[in-house]
Amino acid sequence: MSEHWLHDYIVLALRLNKATQQSTPYAPVEEYQPPEWYEQVLHEPVQSADLLVRNAAELQETLPLQPFESRRRAYLAKQLRALETVSRLLQGEHFSLQEEVRRCYDLDVDWLPESVFEQAYALYDEALPGSGSIAERLRQWQASFTLPAEKTSLLPSFFQRALTEAMLRTQALVLLPANTQTEIQTIVDRPARAMARYLGNHRSRVYLNPAVPFPLTDLFYVLCHEGYPGHLAEFVLKDEVLIQQKGYLEEQVLLPCSPRYVISEGLALLAHEMVFTPGEAEAWLAEHIYPDAGICPVNFDLTKIQRAKDLLFGVSCNAAWLLSEGRPDDEVLAYLMRYALVDEETARRELASLQHPFSRGNIFTYFHGRRLLSPLLQGPQRKVRLYQLLTEQTSPSDL
Repeated sequence: MSEHWLHDYIVLALRLNKATQQSTPYAPVEEYQPPEWYEQVLHEPVQSADLLVRNAAELQETLPLQPFESRRRAYLAKQLRALETVSRLLQGEHFSLQEEVRRCYDLDVDWLPESVFEQAYALYDEALPGSGSIAERLRQWQASFTLPAEKTSLLPSFFQRALTEAMLRTQALVLLPANTQTEIQTIVDRPARAMARYLGNHRSRVYLNPAVPFPLTDLFYVLCHEGYPGHLAEFVLKDEVLIQQKGYLEEQVLLPCSPRYVISEGLALLAHEMVFTPGEAEAWLAEHIYPDAGICPVNFDLTKIQRAKDLLFGVSCNAAWLLSEGRPDDEVLAYLMRYALVDEETARRELASLQHPFSRGNIFTYFHGRRLLSPLLQGPQRKVRLYQLLTEQTSPSDL
């Protein structure tokens, strides 16, 4: 009985992924899917929202009848609540932003006081070289470490070196399967500077867009986030432990707008701090990357700069609140530029992203995911807790 239920659950998730992807301007690159069920959904038309709502309701009704242990059942119930909510959004139903985030992401959120962002500015002020405004110092610092256009051909090799180092350091924290493999591939048709996809059988791919300016100080911030011990480590270990060893077939597909994203993004934002102590990443980059790039580093504190960057994810959370209240675009744009310390072009891209259907709630997974997990990943139990988060089904309210 449970296998039939899991089939219906995965097919619903795949159908919702297909329906929601229609509203995004970029087609997804390949990612791991249950092949037999993925093929079924791939070749069928997009299903009506009414049918998807009914399917979600049927799964919710029959979940208590499945022979799942209690923790797995509770996790699936929260995932299903997210699927039902996305189905109802597709049907045209409106939820307040607070209720949408609670139902989809298992988070209780509210407006963040601007004093949170003042903490970020204080960190920037302590960590950045130079004088003048924090925004100007930040731009100058980023520009000084950005690879010039004539040297972008070096970027894939820099990514490979840093990825190898991140995987070695991750192995010292959690044991990855022996056949874990990750390759670097360049792309030109995505706006992101880097993204990762799990391909199955412990194989992954990191996509790099050399056309997007890339400060080399972000190498580990990006590769630990997208790769190890971030997203790809989670995919590999959940495949090994949950799918292969325990038979949790539901882990074969990523649900849109679901509680798992909060745990995943929180882990990914903390990933570089799990494998590098303060000062270590700067020293490694100065030895292995900057000489080939022709960069002479100045004194700065990378850990503080990256923590400040993470705090300013909260600015986009507040921008989502402003949009939910119907504030005009110009007001939201000005808010982003003022508090996130970004130029108008960057702010407009962020505004456009927040206005995409199903995107406004997703922004909360970063700031709140990091804040939720940060206390757990400190102290002598950090390795044990990291392994648990990478290998167990966990929802935000469990923590």
